[in-house]
Amino acid sequence: MYYVVRTGVPFTLGQAMEAAGAAAVDCVERFGADERFGSAFEAWHDRPRKVALRAVEEDFARVKETEPCAVHRDNLLCLPPRRRSGRSALLESLNPFTDAPRPKEPPPPLPADAVRMIYAIRPGVMRTAGKAMAQAGHAALMCVERFGSDERFDAWRESGRHGELIAVSDEEWEHLKRDPEAVVVSDAGHTQVAPGTETVIALVPRTRAARRA
Repeated sequence: MYYVVRTGVPFTLGQAMEAAGAAAVDCVERFGADERFGSAFEAWHDRPRKVALRAVEEDFARVKETEPCAVHRDNLLCLPPRRRSGRSALLESLNPFTDAPRPKEPPPPLPADAVRMIYAIRPGVMRTAGKAMAQAGHAALMCVERFGSDERFDAWRESGRHGELIAVSDEEWEHLKRDPEAVVVSDAGHTQVAPGTETVIALVPRTRAARRA
């Protein structure tokens, strides 16, 4: 699966994870049953690797126009998985994405009654936006796969697939892992962290009041 990020757009780590999780779920739901990608999705499911690429505005628009993709806001595209041999020349020409400039001002908080998927991380584990995006995509898909029949996912989709990032201590991490509505991502260790490192916890979408309860 490929993420394509528009170069130069500032976003926070939380915005990167929200966008990546939302787009990955949208991509699977939109193209998973498409006969053009069925076999690729089947092979990818057992090893759900994600690659983040960056594109200047012109190339970003070309990818959006010519490639089947899920779009999140104006800075992220998510393309169905394919083999290296199945990439277009345009996709092959794009360089890897690792990080983005941070905005000068923090984004406004979501309303308390907004349904959002919670992404929890521990300080120091997630070093770049590119890594965070891949891990958030894994987490969101795992959460939907395990708990997707819950009606709160419908509210999450209808309201814009929002996400909220929380940074927790090791003690809080262990507490969250015991939440019956949580999934935990363990990294394969290909980049930045050791194999088996727990990177993200995702919780079934809920309002802020429900999270505090």
